[in-house]
Amino acid sequence: MMKTTLSAKDPYGDIAELYDLEHDSFDVDVELMLNFAQVVGDPILEMGCGSGRILIPLAEAGFNVTGIDVSRPMLDRAGAAVAHSAVRDRVTLVEGDMREADQAPGGPFGLVIFSLNSLMHLTTVEDQRAALSSAARTLDPRGQLIIDTMNPSPDQIRHLLESPHHEGSWDLPDGSTVDKWSHRRHASTAQLLDTLLWYDRTHADGSLTRTRSSFALRYVHASELGMMLELSGFIEPMFYGSYDLDPYDNDSERLIVTAEVTASHRHQG
Repeated sequence: MMKTTLSAKDPYGDIAELYDLEHDSFDVDVELMLNFAQVVGDPILEMGCGSGRILIPLAEAGFNVTGIDVSRPMLDRAGAAVAHSAVRDRVTLVEGDMREADQAPGGPFGLVIFSLNSLMHLTTVEDQRAALSSAARTLDPRGQLIIDTMNPSPDQIRHLLESPHHEGSWDLPDGSTVDKWSHRRHASTAQLLDTLLWYDRTHADGSLTRTRSSFALRYVHASELGMMLELSGFIEPMFYGSYDLDPYDNDSERLIVTAEVTASHRHQG
């Protein structure tokens, strides 16, 4: 017999634990964020911090970090992880909107991070710009921004639309197995990827539990992101194509952008 649950308002509400199955071992971006933190210094603000995958290593390295996210279940997982570590005095978790990040405690910040595709969860140009402008207002005079998002090359879009995808399988200690599947539809005029995820958990007794979630992601091209950064008060954007900061080109898997904030936009309300 199969039981199904479907997330409504918060797409991560029912899948926070399942999301971590996939991402707990993903750490190829952590060293990059640590390197930037060591150069710029703290405090640090992470936009869309989720369950703390990047936030906690930054705090363990001695930095003061504020994490903001709209998902209470994801923040609860981050809070539990922080509580069981030695970094609780260096971490502040905020349930809030990236577009209002300048209201987060702990600033002004030396470094603001939009980690792994977090900017894509804002699904209009206006919302993405609002979050970037909020980031500009919360940065201090040495402020540095770093954005890690998907490079929407034609090959990458085509690959994502070859649905459904079996994205992974994990064996759990209780003898059950979780399989993750995805299906995406493309609205090219709005640059949206309508995403459906489902996780099938096969229990030791053979029964199956399916958990589904859906959300939209808005991708950005490098030229568009550069313009949004300029309009939001940033200067000197640098574009990279990997976590090793290889040069950005059409075939890059990632679009990683760094920028500095202009004096005229610091701390403007």
